[in-house]
Amino acid sequence: MIQTNLRIKTLAFSIFIATNAHANLYQVVEVTPSWITDSYQSTFGVAVQPSQDDSDVSTNHNSCFLTSSVGGTACDDFAVAGETRYQKTMAGQPVDGIPFREEAPFGMDNSFVYAQSHSDLKSYCVSELLYATCSSWAEVHWDEWYKELSGDTTPNSVAFISDDSSFYDNSQNIVINSLTSDLSPVGIESSLGDSRATTSALAPVLPAEDGSFDRSRAWKTDGTYTVGSVSENYTNDNGQYYSSKAALWGSDGAVVQLSWPSGKQDEDERLAQGSMRDFVVQDGTIYGVGYNTYDSDNNYMNATVFKVSESNYADASQWTSTIVQNTQAKMSGDYVYSNSVLTGINKNLVAIGEAKRAGSRPSGGAAANRLFIVPDVTSTSLSGSFFSDDIEFSGAGGHASAINNYNEIVGQIDNESAREKDGKPRRKRAFIYPYNGNGSDTERMAVFDNHAWLLDDLTNDGSVTSNNNQYRILIASDINDAGVIAATAIKCEGGYSSTTHDASCGGTETTVAVKLVPVEGATSSDIQQRGYENNSTDRSGASFGSIGLSFLGYILFRRRKNFVKNRNESQI
Repeated sequence: MIQTNLRIKTLAFSIFIATNAHANLYQVVEVTPSWITDSYQSTFGVAVQPSQDDSDVSTNHNSCFLTSSVGGTACDDFAVAGETRYQKTMAGQPVDGIPFREEAPFGMDNSFVYAQSHSDLKSYCVSELLYATCSSWAEVHWDEWYKELSGDTTPNSVAFISDDSSFYDNSQNIVINSLTSDLSPVGIESSLGDSRATTSALAPVLPAEDGSFDRSRAWKTDGTYTVGSVSENYTNDNGQYYSSKAALWGSDGAVVQLSWPSGKQDEDERLAQGSMRDFVVQDGTIYGVGYNTYDSDNNYMNATVFKVSESNYADASQWTSTIVQNTQAKMSGDYVYSNSVLTGINKNLVAIGEAKRAGSRPSGGAAANRLFIVPDVTSTSLSGSFFSDDIEFSGAGGHASAINNYNEIVGQIDNESAREKDGKPRRKRAFIYPYNGNGSDTERMAVFDNHAWLLDDLTNDGSVTSNNNQYRILIASDINDAGVIAATAIKCEGGYSSTTHDASCGGTETTVAVKLVPVEGATSSDIQQRGYENNSTDRSGASFGSIGLSFLGYILFRRRKNFVKNRNESQI
């Protein structure tokens, strides 16, 4: 069961300022690709190098809270993969146009109706995001998407790996979904200057593309298997687009394509899609997680656990796709969620995911992503247990980015409860949640006092002039078993005005990739919760202004986010 004491508590500024200074759980290390000399606008931390001994979490030998090195790597030397965003739109915000990672626009537009024009993007925003600012939202993203459609050859996403200048390629748009222990990137390469860009899987064990698929994407590899998706051309009434299947490549490079439970490639213009985002191998069984297309009447795409015996993995007919109950798009005849997806799984067979509320079914004034856990993917009937409502407030949304083998979950959560419907995007913050389930370690959980935290609280050392006070952590994208986190932060050069969450910046703010390194010997007694200078009920996070809000555009597209309008659902 999900613990009930997740809620993050806020202390008054006067209380925490009196606590012992210079005590914190994480040190913030900025990751700067100095060898990239082009004028990129922002950098984002997206993946962290795994610990060498991630396979053994039976003891706390892996913990950087207890030792300065793990598996032969110094804790502050674990590499982080990042990405730039180069293009600067007319509105001055560096964003994706249409997300690079997704099989279909915005993760679920499998009719491809929201990618044709500025007005299409505005319709998507009005239908699913509900903002009052949809005209400007659409302008920002259309500016960038139009450049790609019109054949602009300027890269927008150049990937990098910290301290490894040898991995550098600005001839394509590249995104990294994960790193291997030897720093090989796993992700997606997209060609430039082509309105129908070729998209290829990037992984160390895959053969060169042979033209069998129009597009392919890679998310994770263990050196033997690699998972992702493959796509082929398909034309509906909106044009020539793609239909994708979840896929696994074996050690020989041969790919297995997994079928859609819906059984229909095209249903009412909705093209079937599937994707495998993560996997583990336990006791001779492969467990993959992601999403697949269900419901033969609608081709809905829902969170899925894929399963097969290793001995039969090459036979697609031997795989099973099991939907996660409570997270389906349609339940008891009602259209509830626009999409759902499992984003990660660990060796305890605990999986995490997110389900976006349909635009027609907002809660608390927002059609947000609800975060959920599947406690045991081996269960006969899989069900998602939602936990995002308990982290900050009821109706809070966010992103479940990653889970390590200590059941530590990282991602992002709303930090204010303002209405997004007829309003603007809520401010968000990175969080960590030490989930108490199968395989959890009591000593490791105790470091976090057994409940979830905003990472900004765990980086607070009580000093206005410290390095850490230059940063506020916006999203945590990955965490290894050593406890090192890849994240993205807003940086106030020279430091924020105070250590509070909502401190102002008197200088320049930028969006930067960061690495959060555990402080050796730190315990829960070193945690200093940040206060708020403005104790409004909306709990409005830091005053990041336009930069903070522009970053949300990137986050909305990070790892399968929002869906499309409840099209043709008037009968529901």
